[in-house]
Amino acid sequence: FKQKTAYEIRLSLVGSEMCIRDRVSTQSTGYSFLRPFHRIMNAREKNIFLAKVSDQAERYDEMISYMKAIVDTGATLTYEERDLLNIAYKNAIGSKRSAWRVLSSVLQRESDEERKKLLLEYRGRIEGEMQKLCADAFSILDKVITSADSDEFRIYFHKMKGDYNRYLAEVSPEGEVRTKATEEGLKAYQTATELAEKSSPDEITPLNLGLALNFSVFYYEILRQPEAAIKLAKKAFDNAIMGLDKLNEEDETYKDATQIMALLRDNLEIWQSEGTQE
Repeated sequence: FKQKTAYEIRLSLVGSEMCIRDRVSTQSTGYSFLRPFHRIMNAREKNIFLAKVSDQAERYDEMISYMKAIVDTGATLTYEERDLLNIAYKNAIGSKRSAWRVLSSVLQRESDEERKKLLLEYRGRIEGEMQKLCADAFSILDKVITSADSDEFRIYFHKMKGDYNRYLAEVSPEGEVRTKATEEGLKAYQTATELAEKSSPDEITPLNLGLALNFSVFYYEILRQPEAAIKLAKKAFDNAIMGLDKLNEEDETYKDATQIMALLRDNLEIWQSEGTQE
């Protein structure tokens, strides 16, 4: 079974992953960037505008460049900018992950040795591209973590770092790159979790739930520690159940939280059933 990870249930949940094959869809984000304006935009506003257009056009490498231009000014990112940054990298990385999976599937079915060699070389090229792109993302994340002015943003960015290291570990063969990605991913998820427990221990938020969901998948798929994955996911789910009555059912936070809880529950059912079969 492919484990579910929290994904963009809606734009405010960018940074969590939602499900099948981790494909992002921002087709219906409802950007209103085509509204008329009556003054000259400054450089930051131009980059935000062009990043949104790049998102709609699915030109994510260019979207990254526009968001990097904002980060390089040293400015503290807004909620919108942080989400755009994650959308850009997640989609750029996601397309390479999808390509890697396709090649891996073809490779498994191939019996001809010469073709296998060609496929391994091709897949290796994609792995190299992933390493380069993730290294670029980590460099940018180090900058925004330093300039972040709240624990919420630090949690968000450390979680991004954990997610991207998980993606890199998924596609990397055993060796130095995979080992480093695993170590750095664990460190990032642990830092985000510690910040979440310190700043909002009793608060039920989509960000904290998404963090627990993705961290538990990291334990299960990358570290191969199903007991730790189940323990983390169950703790997050049980805490959310107890705190759910504090939220307004009509509020978006409630709706987002319950959708991530459903993903936690689905993973728990899969993991526990697999443990029983073993």
